[in-house]
Amino acid sequence: MALINVELSSEIHAPAEKVWDILVDIESWPEWQGTTYMNPITPLPLRQGSVFETKLSGMKGSITVTKADRPKKLVWSGRSLGVKAVHEWEFQEHEGKTTAVSREHVSGWPAVPLYLMLRSSVPKLHANWLAALKARAEAS
Repeated sequence: MALINVELSSEIHAPAEKVWDILVDIESWPEWQGTTYMNPITPLPLRQGSVFETKLSGMKGSITVTKADRPKKLVWSGRSLGVKAVHEWEFQEHEGKTTAVSREHVSGWPAVPLYLMLRSSVPKLHANWLAALKARAEAS
């Protein structure tokens, strides 16, 4: 059972393939998303089975892509300090606009004492990430 479930969405004035291409270009994340540490473990481009290390919300972890269905759905999961997080991105295009949905499910016994911190930081992270993705897609 997940302790924290977050789902946020944003309408982006760009085609789904463009939004997808920005998201899976993990080497460009520091330019627009605020990630300060990114290390691809497997060769890029990002696809199912890809592994990379990153630091998000102050937590460094190894991330594995579990589903990559271009340009509709991207799912990755990772563990750090006994906390498991599954992050899903879903893109639905309609008339040249894309609804981007970001979902996160966080579980694990260490999440219990971290719950108060995580319950506010995880939604904030998603809101910021969606806003940055929207700005990048609509600017280019």
